[in-house]
Amino acid sequence: MDKFDEKLQVLSKKGLSEEEIKKRILDEMGDECICPDCPMFNQCAREKYEGLYCILGKSECTLEEDECICPDCEVVEDLDLKYDLYCIKGSEKELRE
Repeated sequence: MDKFDEKLQVLSKKGLSEEEIKKRILDEMGDECICPDCPMFNQCAREKYEGLYCILGKSECTLEEDECICPDCEVVEDLDLKYDLYCIKGSEKELRE
């Protein structure tokens, strides 16, 4: 079990719903998120206050695929996430299913 699975398991044991888990992780790690610095992050994403796609899932906006900076993010490193392009593909949890 890696850090991501451990984090989800700990929060699930607290009886939190999936939405509450996402909010908790956003509160804890949102400041580490570098999504707004990504070349794919556009005006639509900015206006919708999107980010932390690795946890919250893909963007509601149409994003043009470009250089992905997910591997440089502390959230990805801290949780041992395995994927990238979360803004287009979906959250780590979705990609693991």
